[in-house]
Amino acid sequence: MEMTLLGTAAAEGWPGLFCKCNVCMETRRLRGRNLRTRSSAMIDNVLKIDLPPDTLHHVMQYNLDLTQLRAVLFTHAHDDHLCATELQYVGPWFVTTPRLDKLHVYGPPEVKKRLECELNLQQVPIEIHVLAPFETVEVAGYLVTPVIARHDPSQICYNYILQSPDSSRILYASDTGYYEEETWKFLEGFHFDAVVAECTNGPTTSDYTGHMGVTELLQMRRRLIDTGSIAPDCLYVATHFSHQGGENHSGLEAIFTPESVVTAYDGITFAIPNKSKASSRLQYA
Repeated sequence: MEMTLLGTAAAEGWPGLFCKCNVCMETRRLRGRNLRTRSSAMIDNVLKIDLPPDTLHHVMQYNLDLTQLRAVLFTHAHDDHLCATELQYVGPWFVTTPRLDKLHVYGPPEVKKRLECELNLQQVPIEIHVLAPFETVEVAGYLVTPVIARHDPSQICYNYILQSPDSSRILYASDTGYYEEETWKFLEGFHFDAVVAECTNGPTTSDYTGHMGVTELLQMRRRLIDTGSIAPDCLYVATHFSHQGGENHSGLEAIFTPESVVTAYDGITFAIPNKSKASSRLQYA
């Protein structure tokens, strides 16, 4: 399995759209890996996680061919992860070679509600699937299991366990605080070849429990090691950063590299080898 993190920022991007803090001003000067767009990921060019407002930029920047896209997984229905109106361009009025099949879209119930509200589904060739928490389904040849994230109490938000046809397995944990026990108990017994975890708060602290910072991310990594879900040398990637965390890319690397955590940047691509046998718990729903 190969994953590309197309965007690695929180909702307002980095630099923040209307922000003149020292970190954002430095980002505008330094550019490079300090520039971050809204969060999204691509797996093997066929499975996409989230569709943010920066999707067209991602297509141009990374030469993506979304005509090959087979499915989109949505983590939740917030605007920075679900730009619903972009899906209208799958429709026949905006392409000269219409899709031969529908684009399959998956997510929690609130995603379906937003799409039904903002799109004419009689005219847009997509098929919406509502996922139940902790139930595994096949999506574009992958086994996908949504687990409950700790993000927005007003709606269901998901993180995902993704298992590829070669049985490599990743935990994608963006837009969540430190998990509630229900999710932790479900994860016990699974083994992951890689983890992508969010770190919106960076080295700062926050009273909001719907995001993690450095402290929570490292606590999460330690718990996954202690429960046998990952090996100490497991690929562990930090993403979904906010400029309000106070550190640019080099500062984040200085924090994470000694902890054996990779600091993500827009466009980072990594192969996920299968180093472990797939858990028999992961079966089709």
